Amino acid sequence: MNMTKLAGWMVMTIMISNVSLQTANIALAKPAKEAAQSQALEIININKASSEELQKVRGIGPSLAERIITYREANGGFKSTDELKQVRGVGDLKFEKIKSQVTM
Repeated sequence: MNMTKLAGWMVMTIMISNVSLQTANIALAKPAKEAAQSQALEIININKASSEELQKVRGIGPSLAERIITYREANGGFKSTDELKQVRGVGDLKFEKIKSQVTM
């Protein structure tokens, strides 16, 4: 086999390897994306959730979770999810982002 053919085979082998690696990366990325989406679909009960559970809701961090719990304890629980707007840090925009992730 001459050097030109050998070089051609080497280039082709490298190209096939790259395609295989890219396909593997795509296949591995899908389950991670699906797992992240399934976590986002978890519905949190605002009348029962701990601080850690409340923080699973996108947009609720440690401070807001504690304010939600403080409000809940001071007011005997939430009568509706809309009542979250009474908690400092939960305005109309924040509520729109989190309302599909919370229940009572």
